Amino acid sequence: MASENYKTKIEYGVAAVVAFVGIFFVFQAFTIRVSAEAVGPRTMPLTLAICLILGAVWLGVRAFRGKVGEVKTEYGFLDSDLRRIALVIGCGLLFLLTFWAFGYFTAIVVGYVSSLFAFGVKDKLKVFGSALIMAVVFQWLFMGVMRLNDTRGYVVDLRPYTNLISGD
Repeated sequence: MASENYKTKIEYGVAAVVAFVGIFFVFQAFTIRVSAEAVGPRTMPLTLAICLILGAVWLGVRAFRGKVGEVKTEYGFLDSDLRRIALVIGCGLLFLLTFWAFGYFTAIVVGYVSSLFAFGVKDKLKVFGSALIMAVVFQWLFMGVMRLNDTRGYVVDLRPYTNLISGD
């Protein structure tokens, strides 16, 4: 029974985090300008955000009904330590703060680098090189090809530089 209670608490926690992320992205989706098309640039981000919220509700209902299944080895935080948990949560908070302050491109780099360091990746060339490659590809794909809204950073607006990647 104790392991079921543990897994239920983890499922509630995951549901809460997923709901928080979904709600955050709903607000972000509403920063995208609307257009005259039936399916405009806000449609995909808003759909994904709503799906996150619905998934969180589904996880919460499953946990409430006790449909969490058996605890498997290395599930959740059973084999983790408080330091690693704090680092992972810190990476998410750092991503959100960087997104707000400097925009998407910088948040991708900072979030990816901090996550890799939190999980013990030591090769700095691979960490920073892959972070920059990923940020450039994501900037080009999401802002250049998919034409998503590239929100400005409130501390420093880097869009004049990242627009070189996305083609604006």
